[in-house]
Order: sequence, then C-alpha cells, then structure tokens
Amino acid sequence: MNQLHFCGGLPRSGSTILMNILQQNPKVFTTGTCALHGLVQDAMLVKSRFREQFQAMSVEQADKAMYGAVHGATKGWFEALTNKPIIISKNRSWSDVFHIYPESKYICMVRDIRDVVESFEKVNHRTLALHSFGESLTLSAGMHEAEKYKFYLGESNSLTASLTLELPRLMETFKKTQNKVLFIRYEDFTTDPVTSLKQLYNFIGQEYYEHDLNNISQSELIEHDNAYFRERTDHTTHPKFQYYTEPNRSLSTTFHGNVLNEFKWFYEGFYPNVK
Repeated sequence: MNQLHFCGGLPRSGSTILMNILQQNPKVFTTGTCALHGLVQDAMLVKSRFREQFQAMSVEQADKAMYGAVHGATKGWFEALTNKPIIISKNRSWSDVFHIYPESKYICMVRDIRDVVESFEKVNHRTLALHSFGESLTLSAGMHEAEKYKFYLGESNSLTASLTLELPRLMETFKKTQNKVLFIRYEDFTTDPVTSLKQLYNFIGQEYYEHDLNNISQSELIEHDNAYFRERTDHTTHPKFQYYTEPNRSLSTTFHGNVLNEFKWFYEGFYPNVK
C-alpha cells in the first residue's frame, strides 16, 4: 500500500458508483462502507484508554505507540485484501481520525439535500411492509410530511450525521488546507463524469485512467445491504453509467422550502445559485 485516501460525504450522492468506477484502474482498490474506521476509533483509540497497562505508560510513549499501532493495523488490513498500491476507503465517519493519516486525502461527495431525501423516499416507496421501526427511529408509510421531515432531517441517521458532523469538519479542513479535501457535487459528476474523474486523479497525484463507463462492475469488496436493514438502502449500481436527469420530486414545495431555509449554510457553500 503506497497511498491511502478516504471517500465520504452525503448518502445517496454517488460514492458507491464512484468507487465501482475507480476500481477499474489496476492500481486502485476501493471499498464499500469500510469496517476499519470503527475498529480504529472504537476498538483501538477508545477502549485502549481504559486498560491499566496502557494508563501506566507515559503519555508520550502511549501516544507514539498507539499512532504506530493504528498505522500498522491499517497497512495490515488493506494489504490482506489487495496488492494494489492505492487504496480509497469509503466511510462517512473517517473525519474522526483523518488527522492520524497526514498523507491521506478526502474525497467528499455532496448532493442537493432535497434530492437525497427524495432518493430515500423512492427506496421506502418500494418497501411493501418492512419499514423502519425502532425505539428511536421510526418510518411508517402513513406518515404525513411533517413527520417525514423529522424522520429524515431531525433524527440521528446517515444523512443527519453527515450534515451535522462530517461535512462541517471537512469544510473547516478545506479552509485550512485546500489540497486535503476534494468536494464533488453529484450533479456535476453525473453530468460530466470524465471531468470529475480527472479532477480526482489530479487531486491524488495520479495519471488519469481511461474508464469504461458502459461496463461498471460491482465492488470487489462486497457490501451486503441486509446489514443496514434499518434504512433499506441498495448499493447495487447499474453496469452502465446513469447520467444526470432533472429530478422528479414527489414531496411538496413546502417540504423543500423548509430544507432550503434550515440548511442555508449548505446551499451557500455548495449550491449558491439555488434559491
């Protein structure tokens, strides 16, 4: 492994198809939602602090040792999966530990929030009976729009986690060091994928690879979506690239107006022409 980079951002914003395209390059290995982040953050960085032997070390030694352990585990993890030199790991929580990988860069996918919600709505419309029911997160087919707004944008889920944690962190990082983060808008990517891909290759310092957008295979690292039963998302992508079409929105203008009002900072940053 010579390079390790990360991919995250908003759900339903093209990260899966981007990873599937990039893996066509014989030098690039990409992942589905990568499990390594949770192991590094929870199993290593958090749990180690509660072990007496670790607490007995000096802070300087413990810090250096853990930094080495994280890098060693990361290298071992990916080299067990592939011999490709460039790794792009997809997970919408890498900002937690991004600072530990100073040579890595972050590709962040964004999409008009209104259309992210509409994409989730389409998935849930296809659900016959097994909608999301749980103690803190409940989706019912009979919900009115105010309830749906709270479900999608007021509860803890993959969308709100990205909006309230990941994106603001990456925007702050971008302000400080622009060459560390690349934002790709879904609308730009699906309108002109070659330009977006060339920007990405330039961002990670690699020569552009001619991808076959008419023959896109599924991820080498299979992601079984039944593990995410709560959201019933589907990470299977079309073998032929799906170009941008004007969104056909089912939710009301009032719903979408509320999105624009609540997330002005997002639209000012990424969609300044949207009113």
